[in-house]
Amino acid sequence: MAPGMLALMPVSLQIAILVALVILSARLIRESGQAILAVFLTFILSLWLLTDLYWVIYDFIRHDSRMPFAANEIGEAAIFLMEGAMLRSLARGWKGLLLTQAIGALVFAACNVALWIVWSGEWVDDLFVGMAFAGFLVQAARALASNRSLISREWALLGIGCALLIVGQGLTFLVTGTTKAALDTGCSVLLAAGTLWWAAKALLTWRKDAGDVSLLCLVFAWIAWVVIAKYMSAGTWYAVFMVCETLCLPMLYGAVRRVVAA
Repeated sequence: MAPGMLALMPVSLQIAILVALVILSARLIRESGQAILAVFLTFILSLWLLTDLYWVIYDFIRHDSRMPFAANEIGEAAIFLMEGAMLRSLARGWKGLLLTQAIGALVFAACNVALWIVWSGEWVDDLFVGMAFAGFLVQAARALASNRSLISREWALLGIGCALLIVGQGLTFLVTGTTKAALDTGCSVLLAAGTLWWAAKALLTWRKDAGDVSLLCLVFAWIAWVVIAKYMSAGTWYAVFMVCETLCLPMLYGAVRRVVAA
């Protein structure tokens, strides 16, 4: 199988899943009496599908050429804004813990954007998408805190993981050779561990029926982490995290359906 076709397999799988979920979410709008969360979900999945289609079409037409600032990046920013708007409806207030977690999420987002700029050199593109992504992370943190989806120990663990990730990625610019390779591998393992942790947390909440809104917040946090992992990766790791991202989508639909039904 050609390398180009192999690279397209994860996104092709994601497109197939998105087509099915867009149809289901459109039906959910009708079944729920046009519930706002069902509408938000349909817009998010539709934007996601169009963004993936653009990326695939461009890759076929202009294979191995640099993709300019284009519709896919506008689509990604729109997805983050829609996700943030959806999460905002699930959170209340800015005082105490909510404000602390929101500030932490904003700092972490800013560090991610700084890394994107250093890696790509395309600071206009990265700032544009990064501002939307920062809004998404802030709203995700607020929603998690507002609904008490994580306990204090888990917040501390998450903060330590995020700090280690930024420090590890930053140090890769200062070292070379085997040390750099070890740091890259360590960061990838940390990202994979975080992906599994969020997945386990969401699935456990689903099985325990511990709160529909809390479940939706956890699924969004899982998606946010996987997106971060995907942006920080290349090659095989990128493909793995894109498959993980695809696996989040049915869970997102199911969580929204449960909230709407409740």
